[in-house]
Amino acid sequence: MKQRIRIHKAEPNTGVLNYSHLLDAPAGKHGFVEAKKGHLYFEDGTRARFLGFNVAARSNTPDHETADRMAERFASMGVNIIRLHAADAPVGEEPGSWSSCKEAPLLDYASGTSRKFNPDGLDRFDYFAAKLKEKGIYLHIDLIVARKFEEGDGMEYPGGAPSCIKRYCLYNQRMIELQKEYAKELLCHVNPYTGLALIDDPAVVTIQINNEDTAIKGNMGDDAGEEMKPYRAEVQERFNDFLLMKYHTREHLEEAWTKDGCCALGEEEDPARGTVRGIEGSFYQPVSDPEGEWDAPEGPARYADFMEFGIYMNRKFYQDMKDYIHFLGAKVPVVTSNLIAGAADVYGHTDGDLMENNSYFNHPLLPVENNTYLVAGPMEYVSTNPLTMQTGVGSAATTLLSLGSLAIVKGKPFMLSEWNEYGEHPFHSTAFVQMAAYACLNDWDGLILYNHHTSENWDDQPADEILNVFDVYNDPAVICQWGFMASVFLKGLVSVAKNCVDVVYTQNDLKTLPLFHAMPTTFFPYITSMRNVFLDGGDKYQGNADIAVNAGFLNGADLSDAEHGVYYAWSEYRDAFRCYKEENRLENAVKDTKEIQPGVHLGEKALVFDRIRETSGNGDYRTFAEIMDSAMKEWGILPEDTGYVEGRLISDTKEIVFDPDHARFSIHTPYCGYFSGAPEEEISLSDKICVEAENERITLALIAKDEIKMDGASEYILTAMGTTGMDETTFGKGPELMGIPFAAVEFKGKLYAETLEGCIRVKAENAKLEVLNPIGEVIAEMNGEKTGDEIRFAMDGSVPGIQYRLVVGE
Repeated sequence: MKQRIRIHKAEPNTGVLNYSHLLDAPAGKHGFVEAKKGHLYFEDGTRARFLGFNVAARSNTPDHETADRMAERFASMGVNIIRLHAADAPVGEEPGSWSSCKEAPLLDYASGTSRKFNPDGLDRFDYFAAKLKEKGIYLHIDLIVARKFEEGDGMEYPGGAPSCIKRYCLYNQRMIELQKEYAKELLCHVNPYTGLALIDDPAVVTIQINNEDTAIKGNMGDDAGEEMKPYRAEVQERFNDFLLMKYHTREHLEEAWTKDGCCALGEEEDPARGTVRGIEGSFYQPVSDPEGEWDAPEGPARYADFMEFGIYMNRKFYQDMKDYIHFLGAKVPVVTSNLIAGAADVYGHTDGDLMENNSYFNHPLLPVENNTYLVAGPMEYVSTNPLTMQTGVGSAATTLLSLGSLAIVKGKPFMLSEWNEYGEHPFHSTAFVQMAAYACLNDWDGLILYNHHTSENWDDQPADEILNVFDVYNDPAVICQWGFMASVFLKGLVSVAKNCVDVVYTQNDLKTLPLFHAMPTTFFPYITSMRNVFLDGGDKYQGNADIAVNAGFLNGADLSDAEHGVYYAWSEYRDAFRCYKEENRLENAVKDTKEIQPGVHLGEKALVFDRIRETSGNGDYRTFAEIMDSAMKEWGILPEDTGYVEGRLISDTKEIVFDPDHARFSIHTPYCGYFSGAPEEEISLSDKICVEAENERITLALIAKDEIKMDGASEYILTAMGTTGMDETTFGKGPELMGIPFAAVEFKGKLYAETLEGCIRVKAENAKLEVLNPIGEVIAEMNGEKTGDEIRFAMDGSVPGIQYRLVVGE
């Protein structure tokens, strides 16, 4: 039953919903965070995991009362990290806008320069950081995100540069100097409320050099404006200089870019005159078919050289900035950037001490008008099959887990620094706990959801309306599951995978990017742990994973030393320029194997696909998953009841089951039970507790108080919700873009959550059920009926609560 509820962003949780016991205040008491053994550890050897929120733009400089209230609220939710994001944003007049507040921005833009701090804004920033630390909440520090360069900054070209520009800050020397100046001023300034500079504060987890940036991004939004023309010219000039360095003359470049009489170099293009065009790019690294048209705008040769150039520029910039930050005295890991989704881009960001990525689902198109959101679908997360969603589309369609996994690199810690399922679909609660569960399975180090709120005040955003889907502070699907998520992830209540798969890239693989390059991430991280390996010294893999899978963009990786190797190739050539056809690699790999179906060979150590385009070339990876599953079981890696079983993705720990075809996701461990999706007749959450739900969709989360094993517990916290959102939201027809239909979702009405209708059954002599509001206050007590060895609580959905305290007795 739809019930209107309210969730205030600044009211702390109480009673059993107070999860502050998950924190260990003050932040920093275990020493500085270190990157070692591929994970984050505190200085005293304690393993570190982080779960929290971004607070963006004006939220970084709250007044002191708001800082006190928000720190208390976050701690009561079990939040142990806050990403202080985009504190450098320009000033905006509109309350709640993605901008710095007029009263106290961090940067004093009113002075005509972005090089000075506003004293009031800096004081607020310092106070907020201090209050978070006091509560045991760690800090993720950004450097450049949204800075608007002003003419008074002494720019190299006339005028300034708009906020949120991409790639040019990695090229232009003056911009780099200004970034270093900002880093020094922000990190070395002593916070009067802690007595420490951020550079010396163990409450800081990491310092991020920039946000969602790379040398190979395209021109988007203000990047394409007239004032940025000299910066665009600088990028092209640098690319042409690179080509001259590599080829020396136009004649040699023309020779390299010619294949079978077709030349990809235009007659008007000459590197000596700076006229050779690069790759246009996009928000992500663009794809390029290694067997595509030679003279296409993003043809193989031009693409290969631009990727090589982009890797060089990324690594040059990030190595220099990282060295400078350590020179300033940084004691914690430094991360390069995030939102990286192609092999060249990931590799170009590997000079950081840890890896991060951003991952979204149902992200609306920007800009947003009023409270209407244009979104593809929107898609229901629990019924979205990662193995089929790229059919006919390619890597642009992705799940939170699949996109995030593209940036995991062997030997480095990993965090999602931004992620969200934005809630345009009314049943979206699955996404959040599913992400936490798979992060446990893959042994990730942090999850930072975007975005909690966008305001400098504690009382100016409504508790009963969603006015911005980018702010999750009152999304019941997020907030009412957060304590469960925090317990699961921070306490590791879902087991780490028993096995590991390495996806192996050669240096040649970095120079192309097939449309369906993300295939491995749509399967492996759902059943076991997965990481990416980049070979620097030759093509031979010498790692220790249970299975090594070649990325296979080109035909080069040598997996003969792997415990088990999976071979395929999207191209018959070893190189992106199609000079060297590889005749022997797959043929050698099939030795001592048997052909288990046409073009697929399986042996004791190898699985070989002769023609991967026939198996997976349309983006439907179910056949690939079926064959991989059979091989992993033949090799003794997966038990028979795990892996890909009748369309279900079952983790090798047997704890996680995802059945997208039937819209069901579940977790069963000794410490927690979870179900989300289309209800079965009876949903078992533990040996003692099961639920019968009449709702069309239901999410159920059960955990024992204080995270003890459920079989010995007498007190539990249960969450039960169906759909959520605004109760008068409309779904209209939007435009069709790139062949994909979009919906226009207009949020209207008041905040609601659908309550459980059905029955809660408890095996016990007696039991008590209290209905709680979102901050843990008791709003009703339910009477159960004794039936045999059970207590049955009939739920008609009339009480406006979706969280419960359940106490059982023998």
